[in-house]
Amino acid sequence: MTREYEALIIVRPGGTEQEVTQLAERVVEPIKKLGGRVDTLQAMGRRRLAFKILRQTEGYYYLVRFHAPTDQVVELERLLRLNEHIVRFIILTEEELAPLQQPAAAVAARA
Repeated sequence: MTREYEALIIVRPGGTEQEVTQLAERVVEPIKKLGGRVDTLQAMGRRRLAFKILRQTEGYYYLVRFHAPTDQVVELERLLRLNEHIVRFIILTEEELAPLQQPAAAVAARA
């Protein structure tokens, strides 16, 4: 069974923009190897981190929307953790994203 996922990935800022873009493209390789399909890879640019992570104060943010088999997501997380170029990442399912994407009017109506 495949599900829709969204991942926010922070890549180390070392090197040029082109090198960082190549690193981000290499991040999606494990998704494809594990039987998934990448829908979008959106670069969000270089941003300052709220606090130091692995001695880094900045990072390049990438938003990846993809479909993957549910039994392969644990392996994908393992591979992302092993990637030395990734500072942090989070993978959310479509259901976990739904409350975050509600219109402001719907949230105000509940209050």
